[in-house]
Amino acid sequence: MLLKSLFLSFAYLSIVSIAIGQMNTEYFSPLSAGSYSQKIAELKARSVPIIFTEKKEQKTYAEIINERNKSIVDALEQNRIVYDTMLLNKCKAIIEKIKVANMSFSFNNISFYINRSCIANASCYGEGSLFINLGLFLWIDNDDEMALIIGHELSHQFLNHADSKIKKDIALLSSDDFINEIRAIKKSSNGKYERYKNLMKELVVQNGTHSRYKESEADSLGLALIKNAGYNIKNAANILLKLDHVDDLFDANDLYTVKEVFEKVITDSFMFKKNNKYHGLSMALVTMNADKDFDSVKTHPDCIARYTKLTGIAATQPVINCCTSISTGYAAFKERALVELIRYEYEINRLTLCAHLCLFAIKNGYTSSFYSYFLSLSFSGIYAADKKFERFSATDSKAKTGSSLKVLQDFIFNANSTNIAEIAAWFLNNTPNKSSDDYLFASLMYNSQVKLSDASGLQKNFTAHFPNSKYAYLLNSLKH
Repeated sequence: MLLKSLFLSFAYLSIVSIAIGQMNTEYFSPLSAGSYSQKIAELKARSVPIIFTEKKEQKTYAEIINERNKSIVDALEQNRIVYDTMLLNKCKAIIEKIKVANMSFSFNNISFYINRSCIANASCYGEGSLFINLGLFLWIDNDDEMALIIGHELSHQFLNHADSKIKKDIALLSSDDFINEIRAIKKSSNGKYERYKNLMKELVVQNGTHSRYKESEADSLGLALIKNAGYNIKNAANILLKLDHVDDLFDANDLYTVKEVFEKVITDSFMFKKNNKYHGLSMALVTMNADKDFDSVKTHPDCIARYTKLTGIAATQPVINCCTSISTGYAAFKERALVELIRYEYEINRLTLCAHLCLFAIKNGYTSSFYSYFLSLSFSGIYAADKKFERFSATDSKAKTGSSLKVLQDFIFNANSTNIAEIAAWFLNNTPNKSSDDYLFASLMYNSQVKLSDASGLQKNFTAHFPNSKYAYLLNSLKH
């Protein structure tokens, strides 16, 4: 889980991470509560402009705007944003190129952030804040594709889409027809549910139509912005074809084979022969709808039609290999994003998803040695959760039946504590560099969580060897 005290250690890390990042991708970047303190203060002090003459409408508007600002403040204060110089500098360089080629637009209030979400998305909050999720970096292969993402979100801002939707909603919700219907529903003796459902259905349809129009508008302006900046439109539009497949990272059934991974690890071969009588945890899916409240790069699943409209070319569905194509100029950015994603899933105790991302990385050509260490950390954490009768909360990853993630989830849930301990030890013992802070931290967590060794002594030993380690802030978890 995220710890508010972690930022003392990042005073040093914020200085060295840029230099380290030029050599490898395995460092951790500073988190947002410390890095964006000035932005947080600015958002908290921001006042709501008066744009409605009616007090009731202005009050509703103020509530919505204040809630929007609060949601950004919460994301920053709760460290759901990462200050990653490698990823930010790439995005900012593209924004600058777009800006120079489109001087008629004002870029003065644009702020760009890296969200730690694994969902492949980007979004615009409407007051100048643009977000791109770590998960989206796994799918981007060149500057043209990144430019289309950024140009699209800039267009939402320039076209004032978020505020126009807020005003449209206020006008609808405060209209006489809507208010009278709500009152009539409250007074009616029967059929309340159906009348309310129909009223809300009409609201959803109107918003959906409006949102699709906004996406089309943002595509058109975004295309013009990046075309002016010299980006290749056909190459850029390929990202839209990929967006129809981004859920494959959670839903695909061929990312790795659980049996191949673990049958060489645990001695209990019966685990792979018995019929699995357990039919799974949550059946809910991880979807792009996670960001539906904000204008985003994939608010609606019409990406192929959008590709055709932008390029004038009928889309032939490409073979999408679930962001495994990393032998490109964007390999370092993909690996950087994946390291930060795995770190985040570990922090918030989503340990099966953490292990899933590590196994995906190892199977699909990601080169960092980081993943083996975090597989050991994940299974040490699952073992500790099991001893507290909390294995379900650490294991439930809301996976689709038949997917690699679902098979892994069920395997972990059915494994006994001895199996889990064996897996944690195996990945620890098969890590490549036993003199690194990665190894010593994984060893520390294995010994404290599985072997129940003295945590304070282990912590002192770790700090003595690596006083400025990227893992320093996580040592606080040993006290809980």
